[in-house]
This record gives sequence, structure tokens and C-alpha cells, in this order.
Amino acid sequence: MAAWLNTSVDAINSNKQTQNTFRKKVWEYFTQYNISDTTRTVVSLLSCWGAISEKTNKFVKCMAQINTLHQSCTTEEDKITNVKVLYLEKQKKPFLLDHCWLMLKDQSKFADPNNARWRSSVPPTLESISIGEGDCGSGFGDTSNFERPMATGKDVGEYLTKKLKLIEDVTRLQEEKMFIEREKLVIKKESGEQKLKIKKERIMIEKKKFEMTKRLEEERIMMIDISSLTGALKAFYEQLQEEIMVRRNSRN
Repeated sequence: MAAWLNTSVDAINSNKQTQNTFRKKVWEYFTQYNISDTTRTVVSLLSCWGAISEKTNKFVKCMAQINTLHQSCTTEEDKITNVKVLYLEKQKKPFLLDHCWLMLKDQSKFADPNNARWRSSVPPTLESISIGEGDCGSGFGDTSNFERPMATGKDVGEYLTKKLKLIEDVTRLQEEKMFIEREKLVIKKESGEQKLKIKKERIMIEKKKFEMTKRLEEERIMMIDISSLTGALKAFYEQLQEEIMVRRNSRN
């Protein structure tokens, strides 16, 4: 985010040259101040910014819709909550770029999407420059439009300083929330594994009980003195004893 906000565009000699120069400066700024040990190409930075810009623009449109309601006795916190609810209803996904919104909300591009006067009065920016085929791949849609930052140098430095603490607080809260969610998943997983273990142990116990009952029954049959029996009953128990002996011999 800082790379986009803190990078200025050179004088426009041609559309293509301005795009390439701006992209190169953004990449150089990111590489110079990157502290996350991640490697990014120009294309990946364009893709990342495109996704952020698209989602933030949708969030801004939801905010504009909430602002038209002119609700009295509504705090800024309540308003943001209402905007997030509306965003969720429209996009079917929650808005998770609060830290990006805090940095972008004062930029003119994200201030009022319905203000036609602003769009007609601002000087030409990268947003009005068409990106030629092959510059950064396809599939970006309207997220490939980039606007020249409105403030540079000292102004941007002061802006970023003011926002830094808020961003750090939001990031910390998000990390804490993610940690809690991970802990919940671990507990849920452990609970599921424990239930499965108990179920397996119960099955093993039932199996042992069945085998013990069967063994006792076989021993009872083997202890019957068939010499005292006659007819069909004698033949029945003789057959049972033979089957028991066959099973035991096969196991051995």
C-alpha cells in the first residue's frame, strides 16, 4: 500500500512510458522498503493492487449508499458496521481490508464514487490510460486502472505517520482474531479425534466381549458328553464340535 501511495509519476511523455515508469517505481519502492522477506514481481504487485482496489471500491460504494440514508444519532463505528453488513449482503463475502481502507479512504479515488464533478475536474491519471495487451496479463478487468497518488513526499509521510498506529492496531486485532479462530479449529479437531478414538475403543471392547462370549459357548459345547445322547441331538452336537475343532485348527 505504501508503495502505491508514496510513488509519484514522472511527466507524461507517452501513455506506455508513463505506465512502465510508474510500475517500475512502485516495484523499486516495494523492494527497497520490504521487511516481510517476500519476493514480488511487477505483475504480482499489479494483481495485488488490482484486488485491493476492486474490493475497496465496492466497499466505498456501499458506504455511499449508507450515507444516503442520513441516519441520525449514528456513530462512525455504527456506520462502518452497517457498511460491512451491506457489503456482505452484496458480495456474499466479508470485507477484510480494514487496514487498506484506513490508508485509502482519504484518497480522492475512494472518496466519493458518485461525484461526477470530481471525475471531470481531476487531471489525467493512470486511471485514464489504457493498458495494452501483454503489459500485465489478462483478467484484471477494471482493477487494472491505477490512479496517480494525490500527495507525495512530506505530505504522504505525514499521512502515513498518522495512519500507522491505527493500521497497527487493526492488524493486531486481526491477528488476535485469527489466533482465536485457529485455536477454535484445533480444539474442534482434537474434540473430533477424541470422539473417534472413544468410538474405536468402544468397538474394540464390544468385539472382545463378543469373542469371549463365543469362546465360552464353544467350550460349553465341547464339554458335552455326546456318548449319552442319541439320534438327531447326538448328530447335531457332533457336527458343532467338529466345526469348532476345524476353526481352532485353522487359526493355529
